[in-house]
Amino acid sequence: MYAIREGLKQVFRHPTASLATFFTALVSFTLLYFLGLLLWNLERVVQTMERELEVAAFLGPKADVEGLLAEIQKWPEVASARLQTKEEALAQLVLDYPYLAEAKDLVENPLPDTLRLRLREPEAVRRVAERLARLPGVEGVEYGGEITERLVQLLQGSRVAMLVLVGLLLLNTFFSVMGSIRLSVESRREALGIMLLVGATRRFIQAPFVVEGTFLTLGAGLLAVAVGAFLYRALAQAVQTLLPFVPVLSPEDLGRTAGLVLLLALVLGAGGAFAASRAHLREV
Repeated sequence: MYAIREGLKQVFRHPTASLATFFTALVSFTLLYFLGLLLWNLERVVQTMERELEVAAFLGPKADVEGLLAEIQKWPEVASARLQTKEEALAQLVLDYPYLAEAKDLVENPLPDTLRLRLREPEAVRRVAERLARLPGVEGVEYGGEITERLVQLLQGSRVAMLVLVGLLLLNTFFSVMGSIRLSVESRREALGIMLLVGATRRFIQAPFVVEGTFLTLGAGLLAVAVGAFLYRALAQAVQTLLPFVPVLSPEDLGRTAGLVLLLALVLGAGGAFAASRAHLREV
């Protein structure tokens, strides 16, 4: 109880330094939480697109369908390959666009037979498409891999940028906590010296400072999680209104991410306070 009571007193003893540390941590953890959710959501969108990615090979009228299927199914990148006849393709088109139902009986079916491939390795889609285009009887190849490839590149670049930004924000928070604790130690320099002389252990003396640092960062972390969750839900709702097929994170996902942010806040606060108080107690 002594450590908690003294730690809270020290927070209000230097309000300017405490507020500076609190808001520094608040900005850092809000950005960390919100950007982390966005990055995770982007990764989920990419994974969904990769699972649904399909390569279509349009066949000529004299194509050897059985031979092509036998050849393609030997490729290690291909998980499955099936034939979609032109009749099936037309039926699917009419199902998607019902207003074509009357027109389909007036003209000859213009659609070709199509081989549809699902891949084990979505990143190999371009390589598979180029190999398909060289097969005899294949008149054209289509795949939605360009969008997926660009999203993967965006995801990889975002991860690097996120790591750099997170590192800078966390270092800023860590040193801000250390600065605030250093001020608290300096303001009680004489009292701490007396406590050491009468036999108080360094751990006993450090405990209030650790509580002070933890209180500042954990409080900022809790508020940051609330603000970040509100921003993410507002953005997710707007996106789903426009694009209802885009997956968004569940409340459980938000809770797990919030737990990681709060754990990080606890470690930074306690660690920064412990390091600062230990260094300056040596001087005392």
